[in-house]
Amino acid sequence: MSLLRDRRLAALLVAEMISSTGTQMTWLALPWFVLRDTGSPQRMTWVIIAEVLPVAILGFWGGAIAGRLGTRRTMLTCDLARVPLFAAIPVLHAAGALPFPALLALVAVSGVFLAPYFSVQRAVVPELVGEEQADVAQAAALFQAANRTTIFIGPPLAGVLISLIGTADVLYVDAATYLASFLLVATFVRLPEITAEGPPTGVLDGVRFIARDKLLRLWTPAFTVIDICWMLLFASLPVLVVSSYHANPRILGWLFGAMGGGSLVGALVSMVVVRKVEALTLGAAAFTLEMASLWILAIPAPWVVAFSGMALAGFFTSLVNTPVHALITLRIPREIRTQALASFGVFQCIGSPIGLLLAGPALARYDTHSVLAVVLAIDTVAAATFVVAALAERSSLRAALVNSAT
Repeated sequence: MSLLRDRRLAALLVAEMISSTGTQMTWLALPWFVLRDTGSPQRMTWVIIAEVLPVAILGFWGGAIAGRLGTRRTMLTCDLARVPLFAAIPVLHAAGALPFPALLALVAVSGVFLAPYFSVQRAVVPELVGEEQADVAQAAALFQAANRTTIFIGPPLAGVLISLIGTADVLYVDAATYLASFLLVATFVRLPEITAEGPPTGVLDGVRFIARDKLLRLWTPAFTVIDICWMLLFASLPVLVVSSYHANPRILGWLFGAMGGGSLVGALVSMVVVRKVEALTLGAAAFTLEMASLWILAIPAPWVVAFSGMALAGFFTSLVNTPVHALITLRIPREIRTQALASFGVFQCIGSPIGLLLAGPALARYDTHSVLAVVLAIDTVAAATFVVAALAERSSLRAALVNSAT
């Protein structure tokens, strides 16, 4: 709680919760809006892809721009830019001037601002709490707990508002959350503006650093594959409920809720654990337990078994994310941190459209449990790559420490 005594950190945390709640609402409201308006699941999928794809295409440039603007200016720009973009959707729809290509264009332009925002979202934490691993990890755990809370708030709130005011008008609320975040950051979050020295950093400087770093060059492709598997996993859950659990939508809600609840508890626990357990050790152990939990989903069993697997996976995912995100952030030199974090985010986001494109044909042709088994086998290989690289790095650091002491 001592972290929240810093008014800047507290205001940023509130801003993140508000904007993340809006994002969670958008992830429910926008696909539902398209599905109800067009009656086409394929068009719904393309809208989701339209929001993610610009991150993969333009993310490197977004990170370079964020590096020149600074973290605070980038956050303000991205929040403010998304206000008219999301508000324009219901305005044009009400006027009968929203053909599907125009909707895709608006969603894609909003996605352009995700990459720079993603990079500064992590880079801003050391600017507030300093460069110590434990401090950054604990602050990251606090933000992660807040983010997981919005998983409970956003989708249910969107569902209630859809029934009360209609799907299109919910997008006005989404736009308002970005405006509120902009005002909070503009008013309360004052950061030292760091002027870049020397020649401007290159667009691909972050990529070059990742390629040179012996740990990140293994972790980056591993996380790309893991994200593809997560997208396939999430796409499989509705089909699993239809095929194995009597098409009960409440069970689907419980499965997603279990993931969110486990993640929230894990984020709260990680706030304490990150100061007691070395980051690489915690990340490797938690990743191993996360994969073991996910394999429960491949077992043909009553839905409470799948519920338990999702809850455990969510719990251990938070124990992975907190130390790993802090370690990655601090491993990158400050002068290229936003570029490298944006590049890391680009490689992660590349997996999302691939996963969406693969999900439909695989689930239509094969048994759901068989699809899950294949996905989890691939996911396990990627997770093992992460764990082996983490343990090897830990051994190298300990050996270097021993050598320096002698």
